[in-house]
Amino acid sequence: MRRPRLRTLAIGAAVGLVAVGGTGAGLELGHRQSGGTLTTRSAGATVAVARGRLAQAQELTGALGFGQPTTVTGHGEGTITWLPATETTVTRGHQVYRVDDRPVVLLYGALPLYRTLTSHPGAPGGGDSGDGADSGDSGDAAGSGTDQPPPVTPLLRGSDVDLVAANLAALGLYHGPTSEVTYSWPLTYAVERWQRALGEQPSGVIDPREVVVARGPIRVDGVTAHLGDDAQQPVLTVTSTAKKVTLQAPVALAGSIKVGHRVRVRLPDGRTVGARVESIGTAAGDGDGGPPSVPVVVRPVRAGALRRVALGPVTARVVTASVPDALHVPIAALVALAGGGYAVERSGGGLVRVTIGMVADGEVQVFGVSAGTRVVIAR
Repeated sequence: MRRPRLRTLAIGAAVGLVAVGGTGAGLELGHRQSGGTLTTRSAGATVAVARGRLAQAQELTGALGFGQPTTVTGHGEGTITWLPATETTVTRGHQVYRVDDRPVVLLYGALPLYRTLTSHPGAPGGGDSGDGADSGDSGDAAGSGTDQPPPVTPLLRGSDVDLVAANLAALGLYHGPTSEVTYSWPLTYAVERWQRALGEQPSGVIDPREVVVARGPIRVDGVTAHLGDDAQQPVLTVTSTAKKVTLQAPVALAGSIKVGHRVRVRLPDGRTVGARVESIGTAAGDGDGGPPSVPVVVRPVRAGALRRVALGPVTARVVTASVPDALHVPIAALVALAGGGYAVERSGGGLVRVTIGMVADGEVQVFGVSAGTRVVIAR
């Protein structure tokens, strides 16, 4: 009498949802119609039960580019008199654009300048005195009608002063400390030297409206203003000068991705490189009415991996769950039992009931059988 023929095992998209210790939801197997008895299959190819890492992964699409653009907005009154070309790279100490024929200059740092920096903070337009220490210089002894000397105005100190000092030191114009700096004559003199180099009158005063602060060199991604426009508006969009891979993750998946997460990226030239998640954005639509996605920026582990690669589309394999030390067999080794559950068939005959766990890449985690046991794979 012929044995019932087993249907082959099929895995759909839902298979990836089978959890460790699960009962096989998402596995589509033919059931024996043999009254629930454990019988064996006809002989076929065999494979040993393996031990190793199983990982579920999802493929994401994205692009190799320069990351998300940031808008540079002008502040203060004036007329835009010069704008850079798209794709221009601007480095520390150089002009980003010009207002009233005066340069708006790039400095590197983590925070924008927020007050006028001057060695005479008590003068009109000199800005807030900040948290600085006394300079010991009381200035002009204006008559007050009493015998008491006028109060001493502290010189400016703070993160913005340190930022200016660090930038001028990097430009070779300042040779003093760059931490907890006082905006006194050594730094003022360096500012004057810098202003002369820019073709400006050496005032020693830095107006925050004349400075753009970024974390490093910038690339002009787009120009939104026009010559003759008022300066108080968005002027440019800029990006980092370093190439970056930006993936688009479904909102449901993005919550399981963390900074530092490892991914494998297939570049436009066909090469595959390892990378780590650098930043995770916020959900946004694609502009065509499609479902929202979350931009995920990744950076290759090997420095310089993107240097000579042309911009273009990429794909990435993102591991969403894994078991580091799983016993597993090919899915085709499973036998669906008429009474429910699964088994594997030993190469010498006889079925062994197993519980299944994670399913990934055509393999399924099994419990109830030993590593190295040879089992039959269905034809």
